[in-house]
Amino acid sequence: MPERSNNDVNVRKGLAVFLCACRGQISKKVDLEKIAEDLKKNPEILIVDIHEALCSREGQDYLKEKAKEINFERVAVGACSPNVQGIIVTRALEEEGLNKYLVEQINIREHCAWVHNDKKAATKKAESLVRGAIARAEKLVPLEDIDIEILDKALVIGGGVTGMQVALDIANSGFKTYLVERSGELGGRTYKLSMTFPTHNCGICCMQYCKECVFTPKIEDVQQNKNIDVMLESEIEEITGGFGDRHVKVRTPSGTKEFDVGTIIVATGSKTFDPKRIPELRYDLPDVITTVELEQLIVEQREKGGGLKRPSDSKVPKTVNFIQCVGSRDKNKGNLHCSLVCCTYAIGQAREIKRMNPDADIYIHYIDLRGPYRGFEEFYEAAKEEGINFVRGRISEIVHDKGKIFVRALDTDADVLLNIESDLVVLSVGQEPADGSDAIAKMLHVQTDIDKFMKDINPMFPSEFRRGVYVAGTAQGPKGIRYSIEDAKAAAASAIELMRKGNVKFPRIVAFVDEERCRGCGRCEKTCEYGAITIETDPKRGVLVSKIDEVLCEGCGQCAVVCCNKAITVNGFRPEQVEAMVRALVEEVDADV
Repeated sequence: MPERSNNDVNVRKGLAVFLCACRGQISKKVDLEKIAEDLKKNPEILIVDIHEALCSREGQDYLKEKAKEINFERVAVGACSPNVQGIIVTRALEEEGLNKYLVEQINIREHCAWVHNDKKAATKKAESLVRGAIARAEKLVPLEDIDIEILDKALVIGGGVTGMQVALDIANSGFKTYLVERSGELGGRTYKLSMTFPTHNCGICCMQYCKECVFTPKIEDVQQNKNIDVMLESEIEEITGGFGDRHVKVRTPSGTKEFDVGTIIVATGSKTFDPKRIPELRYDLPDVITTVELEQLIVEQREKGGGLKRPSDSKVPKTVNFIQCVGSRDKNKGNLHCSLVCCTYAIGQAREIKRMNPDADIYIHYIDLRGPYRGFEEFYEAAKEEGINFVRGRISEIVHDKGKIFVRALDTDADVLLNIESDLVVLSVGQEPADGSDAIAKMLHVQTDIDKFMKDINPMFPSEFRRGVYVAGTAQGPKGIRYSIEDAKAAAASAIELMRKGNVKFPRIVAFVDEERCRGCGRCEKTCEYGAITIETDPKRGVLVSKIDEVLCEGCGQCAVVCCNKAITVNGFRPEQVEAMVRALVEEVDADV
């Protein structure tokens, strides 16, 4: 976009430099006064000043006053993260009429003050970075944000408690909601549980929600809500389009269904680890079961009386062993992450067995107990008082010999090897990403962590930075029911806010084409994973040229890399801007040689 005319009487001119002390976080390790004195020698800089905290209310007021007083056009800031506090600084300047695309903030806290003990060296590096920011700021071009319309319909992927809560919140706010669930029923694993912990039973308002809790979303409410279109035994086939307007194809039992939405909430949940992947745990034996299967046994047998009976012969087990961290915290045979809820749930199930079978000897074998929620310590102490035995140490194997099961383990506290004959072994299986979640992540261009769970954008960022896509519940990683529901409410609130606005401004950090240089080879179109580029015939010249949809473009720059004629550039990262910064950094190095 063109720069403003210098003939305008009110046009801003010149560049200002602001350095942030970050309340000592920067100034204790970086000599900001020296940097300021050196920069003041540059006659083209209108002001060089230091403030205690630019992102504070006082700092914002200070920036606004300086903008009014000096009327500068461009700004270079030496402070902390441009992706968090930088947004606050830029917003304050923008409120005084500055174009936010003419503000360059460099991080001298994490990149200098926090990583270098030598103050002189940290100062030298910080000054070099600030000079690079100044050189880049001088080459920046004023732009306008992209105006994006948001459709007032939402898609929720997953019908567990997280997806149900999201759908209810959005639908109750008056927006049409499509809820897609791949299984034949709503509720997920939560609705297969008969109890939650640490409260064990209802009676007082508890910290964890069960399916009967007033705070847990109800299947009937979802099914009866006129604004919710529930699709069971259905799967997402394709999602195309971009921020604010995405076209969705869903494969349902009655055929393909298509619709458009403005926001998408991913609540695909998680699945439990398959213990068959660890042969030495002998999951092939009928009396070696998972915590999920134990829950089903408890539900079936609790009301019948006579205690809990094992699957193989319906005898009452006298000795029960719980094996923790099955598939979790094991980089060789499972997953490296902790699944968070397994310890709490195993203790709860052990206590329930003790109630059903008071004479049973129950052992819980653990690496270390982890209970991230309030009430866990009291829950654990109560279990010990009831006679539950806790054994620290990994299980080496489960042995089946002459019809008997033996649990071989190390008790690290007593430093002895154990060989416990067991009537029932319960494997506390961890959580991992749900089947098909990787395909959803790829469709929506959502990043995944090392453990393959989906990453959500830091909530510190403005809601629109998620581009209308939110990840909630255990799709993000293991967590309890209560926190999944809280996630759902937060995601729904953000989506509702976006749809109510109906229109948002989005940064124009996207690719653009110099059509005079473009020869229509199509490399960019093949490279773009967002479907933002098409090769079309220019009606005026009759030649093939690349066309970029700014709403679909995510500014990754891959198209610019593969362009053989250097016809594609990303706003904010034009060659002259990057080159100016690099030259300023190199000149500093040359000056010291």
